[in-house]
Amino acid sequence: MERSHPADTKVDLEPPNAGPSEGRTDRVPAVLRQTHIIASFEKNGFVSITSLADELGVSGMTVRRDLDLLGKRGLLERTHGGAVAAGPLATLAFDEDEPPFEQRMRRQAVQKSSIAEAAAKLVASGESVGLDVGTSILALAGALASRRDLRVFTNNLRVSMLMAEGKSSVYILGGQVRVPEYSVIGPQAVEALKSHFLDKVFIGVSGLDPSGFYDYSPEDTEVKRAFIANAGSVIVLCDSSKFGRRALSRIVPLEKVNILVTDAPPPADLAAALSERGVRIIVAA
Repeated sequence: MERSHPADTKVDLEPPNAGPSEGRTDRVPAVLRQTHIIASFEKNGFVSITSLADELGVSGMTVRRDLDLLGKRGLLERTHGGAVAAGPLATLAFDEDEPPFEQRMRRQAVQKSSIAEAAAKLVASGESVGLDVGTSILALAGALASRRDLRVFTNNLRVSMLMAEGKSSVYILGGQVRVPEYSVIGPQAVEALKSHFLDKVFIGVSGLDPSGFYDYSPEDTEVKRAFIANAGSVIVLCDSSKFGRRALSRIVPLEKVNILVTDAPPPADLAAALSERGVRIIVAA
């Protein structure tokens, strides 16, 4: 059942002839600001003081006061730079900072290897394949490296070097390199994907919950969405430690993904949400 949010109705937050933002602070009624904040939170799972101040045309101090008030009401829990869920939603962990790549490589390494092997079996002969960024995707590249029948498109420099040593054709997207992930980001990468149809794309995530799939980086997320928009089948690789976790950027809602490959069955609420939205779950042996 779809639920409408207050933000679904467009509100003119800036009256005619409004002056600088500090002069508009009390021109946006507090109830409208707070309604907008709650709607933004329900959509994204996290609200940032900076982004809210820009959206509302008010000062960061005003947003902080609103967040403090909503926190006292038990609607949000204040964090450094924004707010996350409180009450029943507080069990959903929020990852604000991206851990170092090498640290993530060591986490759940055995499980990621099993996930990669199971995902590799989904790739048929002669297919065009998109490989995203992340440690699970790098493990998948290792499982596919000996194949000589694929066309691989990637924005992952680590993946491109690994796959280039094999026999399949490898195409690297153009754009800006984001260190330390060594991902290629930006409008050039997004635009390049619009010119190609990929049979399957494999996407790495930092977390998922019933509201969707998440990633640490807004820049990487833009390219993930471009991969998804130009794919016949979308496959997410996600180890079970990421169940019930959120990060700054929501990639897509659950229904935009066809298959989830993981190492353990999701908890009941998440499994039900995935099933309702038509996501097939493959649990690696």
